[in-house]
Amino acid sequence: MKIMNNILYYLFEVNCSLMLGAALYFLVIKGLSFFQWNRYYLIGICLLSLLLPFGKFRIAELFFSSVTTAPEVAEVGQVLNTLQAGGDLFTEVEMADSLWSSISLGHWIAYLYLLGTVLLLLRCIVRYNTLRRRIRQLHPREYRGFIIVDPFDQYINCSVQHVIVMEEQLLDTAAGQLIFEHESQHILFKHRLDKWVIEFFRCLFWLNPLIYWLRGQLYLTHEYQVDRILADTYGKSGYARFLLAFSQEEKPIGLQSSLFNNQHELVERVQVMMSKPSSARSKWKYILAVPVLCFLLLFYSFINPPRSSWYSIFHSEKGGVIKTIVLDPGHGGKDVGATAFSGLTEKSLTWETCLLLKQELERKGYKVLLSRAGDEFKTLKERSNLEGDLFLSIHFDRIETKEMLPIRILYQSGVTNNVLEQHNHRFAFSLDQKFQQNGLQVSRPQVSTKHAVLRNAKIPALLLDLDNINAIDKNVKLYFVQKLANAIDQSFDQ
Repeated sequence: MKIMNNILYYLFEVNCSLMLGAALYFLVIKGLSFFQWNRYYLIGICLLSLLLPFGKFRIAELFFSSVTTAPEVAEVGQVLNTLQAGGDLFTEVEMADSLWSSISLGHWIAYLYLLGTVLLLLRCIVRYNTLRRRIRQLHPREYRGFIIVDPFDQYINCSVQHVIVMEEQLLDTAAGQLIFEHESQHILFKHRLDKWVIEFFRCLFWLNPLIYWLRGQLYLTHEYQVDRILADTYGKSGYARFLLAFSQEEKPIGLQSSLFNNQHELVERVQVMMSKPSSARSKWKYILAVPVLCFLLLFYSFINPPRSSWYSIFHSEKGGVIKTIVLDPGHGGKDVGATAFSGLTEKSLTWETCLLLKQELERKGYKVLLSRAGDEFKTLKERSNLEGDLFLSIHFDRIETKEMLPIRILYQSGVTNNVLEQHNHRFAFSLDQKFQQNGLQVSRPQVSTKHAVLRNAKIPALLLDLDNINAIDKNVKLYFVQKLANAIDQSFDQ
C-alpha cells in the first residue's frame, strides 16, 4: 500500500505543477507573440511537472550539510523474521490482513485510475500502428519534397504524422496550394512530436480537465506559428480573407480541420495574426517561470518532505538536538513470540523491558517512542513506520536450557542506500563496544537480510536479542536495563 500512497502523492504534485504552470501561461505568456517560445513553455511545464516531485529536499539542507534519505523498500505480504541462537528455531511471521480489509476505497480508486491510464496508452499505440499501416496502403507519393496521400476515413486536407492528406487534383488550385503550404509548415516545425508528448500526458492525467486545455493551447500555438509564416508570404489581409471565406463553407476543406471548424478559435487566430508583434523586451516575462519552479520545490518539500531525520545521529551535537529513539517491543497481541518453561511469554517480557528502558533513556534526555501500546498486535510494517534517530527492536531468544546467552546485535545490510547501510553498520559496532565497556556479554554484530522490521525502517535500525527467555525468572533486572541505557547513550557520542 505504501507504493500506492506514493503514486497518489506523485499524481497530486504533478497536477499542482500543471495548474500553476497553466496559470502563468494564461495570465502572462499567452499574450506574447513569441510562438516558438510559447510552444517550448507548454511542453516544458508538462515535462517538468513529471520531474519536479523528485526534487524535494529538506529546508534545513539549504543551511546545513546535505542529507541523503533512505529509499522506499517494497512491502512483502508474508515475511519470516528468523530469530535463531544455536538452539530451537523461532520465527516471527508477518500476519497479513485480508485483501478486502487491507485495500481502502482510495486505493481502489487509484487502481482504477491506473487501469484507465494503461488502457488509454494501449489505445494510442494501437491507433498509431493502425494509422501507420493505413498510410502505407494508400500508395504515398512525393510532391515538392513532402509525402502526400489521398483522403481516408475522417482525415482530409490536414497533416497526419509526416504526411499531408489531400486530393491530388486540389494541388492545381490556388486554395489547394495554400493548404499544401500550411500543412507542410506543420511538418517542417515537427509539430507531430509535440502531439506525441501531449497525448502521452493526456493518457497519464486523463481525469484532469486542465490537460485538455493545455493540449488545445498547444495546437492553437501551432496554428499561430504557421499563420505567421503564411501571412508573411501571402499578406495578412489576403490570408485572413482566405481563412474567413472557407469558414463559411458547409464542409470546409480545412486547415487542421478540428481547429478550422471552431469559429471562435478561427477569429482568435485572425486577431493574433493581425495584431502587433510583442516587443523583444517582453521576453523577460519567461523568467517568471523560475520563481514558480522554486515555489513548487519548496511547496512539495513542506507538504510531503523526505521522511525521517536519521542523519542527525552522526551530524549533530548530542546536546544540541533532542534525539528520538523508537523502541519496538517484539511481538504482541495474537503473536506471543517464544514461551519459557515457566510460561513467561516473549511479548510480555519485551514490553516490560521496553517500559524500563524507556524510563532510563528519558532520564538521560531522550525522547522515546514505543511501536505498540500495550498488548496489541501490529504488523511489521506498522512497527517500523515511526520517525526518529534510532530504531531498536527488542527480542529474546529461546533454547532448551537455562543457559544465559550474550546479547546479539543484528543490523540490516543489502539495501540500495549505501549511506543508511553505513550508519547501520557504524551504530551496530559502536553499540557492541559500549555493551562490553558496561560489562555486558555481547556477540559480534551480525548482518541480517531477512528481518522485515529492519528492512522497512527508514532510520538506522538494530534488532537486539537480549538473552535466553528460559534463563529469566519473571523479568529482566533493573541494573541490566540501566547498563543497556548507558551503552545506547554512549553510542551517540562516538
